[in-house]
Amino acid sequence: MSMFENIGIAGLGLLGGSIALSVKELGLSKRISGFTRSPKTLERAISLGAVDDGLLNFEEFIKDVDFVVLSAPISANIELARIIGRQKPSLLFTDVGSTKKEIVKMVEDFFPSGHRFVGSHPMAGSEKKGIDQANPFLFKGKTVIITPVSNCSPSTIETIEDFWRKIGARTVRMDADTHDDLCAYTSHLPHLVAFLLVSVFSEKMDKPNASACIGAGFRDTTRIAASDQEIWSEIFLSNSENILNAIEKFKEHLNKIEDMIEKKDAQSLKNMIEKIRKIRSTI
Repeated sequence: MSMFENIGIAGLGLLGGSIALSVKELGLSKRISGFTRSPKTLERAISLGAVDDGLLNFEEFIKDVDFVVLSAPISANIELARIIGRQKPSLLFTDVGSTKKEIVKMVEDFFPSGHRFVGSHPMAGSEKKGIDQANPFLFKGKTVIITPVSNCSPSTIETIEDFWRKIGARTVRMDADTHDDLCAYTSHLPHLVAFLLVSVFSEKMDKPNASACIGAGFRDTTRIAASDQEIWSEIFLSNSENILNAIEKFKEHLNKIEDMIEKKDAQSLKNMIEKIRKIRSTI
């Protein structure tokens, strides 16, 4: 049974396209409309069957939809949310951005009490991008963090959670500040470290047979360094305070291990690695 008459997906990249395909696969909406500023992307999304139709104008796009998922970059999602607030403030909508504090605060300040927005962050994705990488099963078994907004209507949280569960995800509620703090350590710092590992190695790439020394460890650790520069520069700046705190903490741990190596303190190194190994085995 359909949850919606016409769901709108604003942003037709990997996440937006995967949501659209999931909705289509499960019949959760009678129609699926897409919004993008790229005519080529819209044409491709329609040809793949991800959306039934679409528009390049957001104001026109939201007129005939009853639920919108904002799947554009963070700053674009915030601007699109403002348009919803001006034009259709009672519309049910969520976003899938990797940071939450900015959009939650904007909605709390800009929308009237009783609005129908709740933030979402699917802990799913890929270093790949674009509608051609979309996968209808991307969210199956994954966690989606739900960030409620203090002045939203009481039923909004349950409706958004039900939507994600229907496409196979688990949901966890968390306030926006806690979300951004934790994700700085579990997602944003790891991406930053992966970028820097590749950058450091690039200074050795002119050495003969340098690539022969690349094994599974380096490839696995740096897979996410192939991620999109536009998306990740926005994430780093959007969550800058928490990421800077995470960088400082990382420096502290790096300084400790540097000191152990300089002193050739084998026992301390073994103890530290063993402690970390045990923690990792529980994750």
